[in-house]
Amino acid sequence: MTKRQDDLDLLFETLSIDSTWGSETPLAEYMAARLKEWGADEVELVESMPGRHSVGARIRGTGGGKSLILNGHLDIYEVSPDWTKDPFGPVVEDGKIYGAGIADMKAATTAGLAVFRDILSSGERPAGDVIFQGVACHFEGGVGTQSLLDAGYTGDAGICGEPTDNTIGCVHRGAAYLKVTTFGKQAHTSAKHLGLNAIETMEPILVGMREFEGTMPYEPHPELPGGPNLNIGTIRGGTKHNQVPDRCEMTCDIRLLPSQDPYAVREQAEQMIAELKKSDPRIEAKVEFSEHWLSGPRFPYEISQDADISRAVKNAVEASGSQAVFKGIPFWTDMVPLGKAGIPAVNIGPGTPPYSWSDEWVEEEKYHEIISIYRNAVDHWCNQKA
Repeated sequence: MTKRQDDLDLLFETLSIDSTWGSETPLAEYMAARLKEWGADEVELVESMPGRHSVGARIRGTGGGKSLILNGHLDIYEVSPDWTKDPFGPVVEDGKIYGAGIADMKAATTAGLAVFRDILSSGERPAGDVIFQGVACHFEGGVGTQSLLDAGYTGDAGICGEPTDNTIGCVHRGAAYLKVTTFGKQAHTSAKHLGLNAIETMEPILVGMREFEGTMPYEPHPELPGGPNLNIGTIRGGTKHNQVPDRCEMTCDIRLLPSQDPYAVREQAEQMIAELKKSDPRIEAKVEFSEHWLSGPRFPYEISQDADISRAVKNAVEASGSQAVFKGIPFWTDMVPLGKAGIPAVNIGPGTPPYSWSDEWVEEEKYHEIISIYRNAVDHWCNQKA
């Protein structure tokens, strides 16, 4: 059997395991078993949140080199009912590999696993350690990555594999997930004048938030075109058709530029609502971060294209026979918790927009290419003198 077929079979195995958000443990257990089977020096299942496990592994280097983390998340989004193929029965058709979560991001995570197998089967180790982070709870804001760092799976630099069509990402947007609650007074419809309708006082805020998207201050970034993006995602209010609602809650996702701070954006939203209240004194509202944001704040990230790890990955791409392209990333990645821990990181992985969708796919050649890139990055980075 050829190496390409072995690598494809490994991807088929990870794709066949349902690791939908919240159910990552079976995939983590599978990966841990394979890593032990191949002879990794350290393999550990780490409970990142109750019942949700990440997997960390280490290949010890021969000494004197730099260590490198290969980071990929295990959790995938819920499968759309619009799939025309079996989401957990991967297939290759017309040069594309289909499977749930393959772009976001089982192809890249499995590529890191394949690199571990290649190194361990070769009998030749780099000078520095190689660390595998297969993380659960990524969608909670890097909780899984943080748990593996806390467990000792750290390194001198890192590579994340979110889908960027194998371009190198050194900068990405952050996010502010805001929850706005308006407060009214409950009453019966027959005496609605005694109440205050919280849905009605939310209406001008919805208009204001749409305008806020275009008015909040920011500095343009050459790799992240456009300004901040705001999406009103949910709205909930009231209890029954014949009751004046005393609560209404709206949540929104604001994607930010590196020049923006999520805490400052929340304050700006509060100021906007305070201005609305001058015209409608009935408005009583609270602006806060959603619980989902607070589990792992989504700050923007940026590292220089001239940083050592950036140049190492650029060299790795070119050594694989491709042209290295740097491109900003419109979404959030686990480079943030790595960077917070003092670990410089860049991102490169297969997959194209919209990233998570029915009949999700990755080009087969891009999957094989990323394995080559990761292996070249290990050879280049880990054999540098620490």
